[in-house]
Amino acid sequence: MSFGFIHNMFKSITNIFSSLGSIFSRKGSSSSASPTGVGGTNEKKSFFGKLIAKLSTSIIDSLSKYSVQQEEVVGVDIGPTGIRLLQLTQTEKEDWIVEKLTARHVDRVEDIKNSQGPFVEAIKIALESGKFTTTNAAVSLPVSSSIVKVIAMPLMSDLEMKNAIEFNSLWENLTQLPGTIDEYSIFHQVIRKDSASNMMDVLFVASKLSDVNAYIDIVTQAGLQPVVLDVKCFALRNAFETMALPNIAQKPMAILEIGSHENYLLVLKGDDPFVSDLFLSNADKAVLGVKQNDTLALAPIIDRYILQIRQNLTAYQNRFKSDKVDSIFIVTDTPNSEMINSVLSEKLSDLTVVNFNPFSKMTIPANIQSKVDAEENNSSFAAVTGLATRKLDIFGYYQKVTGVKNINLLPNREGVKSSIKNKFISGIFAIGVSIAVIVFGIYAFSSYYFQSSSNQQALSDYDMLKMEIDQLQNQYSALTSEKENIKNQLKLSESATTNQNIAAKVLREIAYQAGFNIVLTNLDFNGQEKYEVQGEALSDADVIKYITRVKETKLFENVVLEKSSLAQEGSTIKKFIVKLIIKDELINSQLVEVSEETEE
Repeated sequence: MSFGFIHNMFKSITNIFSSLGSIFSRKGSSSSASPTGVGGTNEKKSFFGKLIAKLSTSIIDSLSKYSVQQEEVVGVDIGPTGIRLLQLTQTEKEDWIVEKLTARHVDRVEDIKNSQGPFVEAIKIALESGKFTTTNAAVSLPVSSSIVKVIAMPLMSDLEMKNAIEFNSLWENLTQLPGTIDEYSIFHQVIRKDSASNMMDVLFVASKLSDVNAYIDIVTQAGLQPVVLDVKCFALRNAFETMALPNIAQKPMAILEIGSHENYLLVLKGDDPFVSDLFLSNADKAVLGVKQNDTLALAPIIDRYILQIRQNLTAYQNRFKSDKVDSIFIVTDTPNSEMINSVLSEKLSDLTVVNFNPFSKMTIPANIQSKVDAEENNSSFAAVTGLATRKLDIFGYYQKVTGVKNINLLPNREGVKSSIKNKFISGIFAIGVSIAVIVFGIYAFSSYYFQSSSNQQALSDYDMLKMEIDQLQNQYSALTSEKENIKNQLKLSESATTNQNIAAKVLREIAYQAGFNIVLTNLDFNGQEKYEVQGEALSDADVIKYITRVKETKLFENVVLEKSSLAQEGSTIKKFIVKLIIKDELINSQLVEVSEETEE
């Protein structure tokens, strides 16, 4: 386990306690008097309810953000002519770095769903050559195999919506899907609520299970675990996260993919997506797929294309009453990207036409830059870049950020989330146990070291006295007494050394029973049977619970709360001192074992 991981975990925990401290400080600084009577009781209950809610929200938000930061995901973009794999990392300043990148071409396959073999092999080779550090994969689905809608419906709670989906065939009534609902993998999320009109907007995304399972099979056979299945157009949108563009959510943006496979226009403002297919004949696709020497061959194709673009931009403005789109980002996998951009810029003179370069704001290591330069057009990496920014999001962090960044058509996504969440929580617990073991180990070693040093000094003194005994006969009695004292010290030393097992067990239980609401600040031990524990707690109840849990370990003869007081004026945090005495039978059992070993 890396030091960076542990450092980041502690940083997250510190943020949690900082939030907790701010909550308590706000309570302590309040100058309003608490009302008496029934009303006062209700207000107290309300206050503590809000306090708990704020604390819970703070902890969940911190855990959510921390878990997202720790997730490693490799983006996998599968197209008819090849695959692209990309893994990104992000610095504390939120700068993006290209960690791993590999692209491999295959002979063109028109039906990916029924011709998986070349793509499985290509991904296997890419994983091996690229030395990727995770098997968690975010995979794109073609726009042509997906359905994207924003549905206006009556305002309802999450529970009401769940019941409507399960029992009232909500999607069948609202979406008019071709085929039965069981044939689709569906993602939905409320993106807007309007209490004034009693309506809400729901983002609805669906794809045929046959298409979904085909892409899952490809990456699974290649040795990856799919954790996210996104639609390619939204992967392109998410790629803009790496460019740190100002006002990206406030202004409508347009993304145009033109190529020999996918042709569509995505216009997006905030969470409102407008996706429209653009028609390109097979003859036009064939022309685009071959390197052209001049614009004459492309001009008529672009003219027909521009007519559709204009129509769909107008349809978007009429539907959403939005600001006019002033720029359009071009993504293409054709060998004529420069010429296409040039013609589009000329004919769409009222718009800013930009070749979408997802690496424009990234740090690219020298060994990877050559792979980027090998591709004629960097926009071909846009989709895989957006996929590489995706996370499984096990605690729902992105639900608080944006709907389009949270789309996942993986059929068993909740099961995958639950599995990875359990691993994440277990990892944090393991780190806590490891730290406790390290602390206890240092304590035990220190005790042993100092005790051993003391024993060595005593033995040295004894040897010197023995050498002088012939010359100091008149002090024989005194030397005999000293000798017996030293022997007793040696026996106590051996007993203390052999009692390390019970001491470690006692220390472990004292720390473990603290749980999450108790912070232990100091521990004193007299070397035999008495311990004094100092700590802090959120309430007296937490202290009592801690004492009860310690008693239930059955390790101690007596557990007594010596002191409990407020940590500081105006605070609710309690400082406490608990004294514990180990049961005699535990100590005696260890001494008996030592005695038996000595006799043997």
